[in-house]
Amino acid sequence: MSPPLLFAKFDPSLTNLALVIQALDSHQVRVQALVVAQDSLNTLFQLKKGQKVAAIEWFSDLLLALALTSGVVLIYSPAENQIVRELQLTTSMAIADLHFSSVTHTAWCVDTNGTLCEWDVHSYTLIQQFSLSELLDTTESVTKLSTVLHNSEPALLVGTHSVYLVDVVGRQVVAQFPGHVQPVIAIEPAKYDADLFLTAAEGDRFINVYSISKNATRSVLVASSSIRQMTLAGSADLSVVAIVTETGSLEIFKDPLSFDVQPLEVSSKKKRKQLAGAKSKHCDATIQYARPADEIRNPADQSLFICAVTATHTHLHVTWLENDSLCRFDAVAWTDGDSFTLLGHKTITKAKQNIMAATHTVQGHDVAAPRLYSEQHTVITDGGMFQDELENLGDDDDETLAERLEKITGESTRKNGVSKKRLQKHTAGSLTVVLSQALRNNDNALLETVLINRDPTIVQSTISRLDSSLAVILIDRLAEKLTRQQQRFDQMNFWLKWIIIIHGGVLSSLPNVSHKLANLHSVLNKKASKLPRLLELQGRMSMLEQQNSLKKEILRGVDLQGEDSAEDDVEYIEEIDDAVEAGVLEEEEDEDDDDDEIDENGVDDFDMSDVEEDEE
Repeated sequence: MSPPLLFAKFDPSLTNLALVIQALDSHQVRVQALVVAQDSLNTLFQLKKGQKVAAIEWFSDLLLALALTSGVVLIYSPAENQIVRELQLTTSMAIADLHFSSVTHTAWCVDTNGTLCEWDVHSYTLIQQFSLSELLDTTESVTKLSTVLHNSEPALLVGTHSVYLVDVVGRQVVAQFPGHVQPVIAIEPAKYDADLFLTAAEGDRFINVYSISKNATRSVLVASSSIRQMTLAGSADLSVVAIVTETGSLEIFKDPLSFDVQPLEVSSKKKRKQLAGAKSKHCDATIQYARPADEIRNPADQSLFICAVTATHTHLHVTWLENDSLCRFDAVAWTDGDSFTLLGHKTITKAKQNIMAATHTVQGHDVAAPRLYSEQHTVITDGGMFQDELENLGDDDDETLAERLEKITGESTRKNGVSKKRLQKHTAGSLTVVLSQALRNNDNALLETVLINRDPTIVQSTISRLDSSLAVILIDRLAEKLTRQQQRFDQMNFWLKWIIIIHGGVLSSLPNVSHKLANLHSVLNKKASKLPRLLELQGRMSMLEQQNSLKKEILRGVDLQGEDSAEDDVEYIEEIDDAVEAGVLEEEEDEDDDDDEIDENGVDDFDMSDVEEDEE
């Protein structure tokens, strides 16, 4: 069963392998070092949702180009783990293939409409652009590109169902090489013979060897099943072609460009006519990877699926995936320098590798950092560095083992113990020794006992005594931990600060310091990228707080104004209030009540005669 792997390509120096893996709803780009002990970065970068990779190509050992179906080329830096540049095609069509030419030292890409673009890989400027449809009358889609030297001038090999030789200076088609029914998926020029190149097509098990000068097929290499990937290496005296088939096995052809082979037998009349005069050759050796007999649990364990292969002058470098996530590598010698060493069928057994745990630690040890020694067999060969500690500890014969461990870790919880000044002196010196031992032996558990200290005085004293050669290693370890556990930044920032202050001068003078500090730069840059948004959020929060304060002040002023106006409408007379209290007003009310009395018949008892008598 084929894993969810879309593309796999080794870099030119065979240091790293680039992978494009289909994730749940996006594509992931992973770069993994071939050798664990190499000073390289293993990175994982997830593309945005909707971005689909159509082709990948290494521009150098440090830059990987990703061609997208949206007509954009992303330049990815594994050292910084980020996209450093974007190249936009003027046609905005899906990119069919991407190729870095060692002949022109430029990058070539082609879209599905056959538009060819040449880019400068240093300034990322467009050098030239032209369409294949302008040079010939064809509707075939271009699927593969390569470059060769033709008459001492650079020329393009453009693969469709056929292969066209295009002069990039004169912009004209020089030759056409038919021979495939399906689209071409691989073009491999012979580096030691500019007249020959090999091609393979999708769903086809034939590899055609073409001669440019004769404009014909010289020979055909026949695989047992359809070809997925092909590589060519060697010299004119001894060469090899290795292919990965659709079944995930490896087939090797010895001296594929020598033409002392058997006549080709093809059942198809059209194919027989195209390959008239060509000779055929079957593979000389096959390699299959499998689990040991005691680890075989399913049919997939009997034949591990090979993802990619590349060849050097002496070895074949092979890779396969463990649990569809982690690559494993193997190197197989195909020559001893004078003769071919691979013949017949060979099965190589590889035990299942333990996959990285989800917590990244097992019993306190970082599984990403290999344990290169056994702690129980550790022997101190030089005790000079402990001389001062032994002299200081010599007076403390009455201390228990627990008290001494508390001094080493800097986490003393004793209420009655040694003085603070003396403890700091002992702890700083002990931490330097322990820190140096942890870095030299790559012991993550021992390193954690040092990094748990947050006292700035202890950290400063420890870093000042640390050897400058170990400062770079410590920075790498801190960057790894910050990448996995960003919540520990508050704990690690003291260590980073004093490493830069104390050892900054030495670090800046080291060669390739930018590569050494790339991991830390990536972590800090990612954290710093959040600062503008946090400042923007802080500004918004401050604005909202001020608006709320202003609204409260306005509402408070309205309430105060309403209270003042209500008090102005009411007239308060103190004398009336006192009179009411004295009962004077009650009598007046009684008199008024008497005047307003009405008789039982409903007639007022006021008599006008009384008024008239008074007037007389």
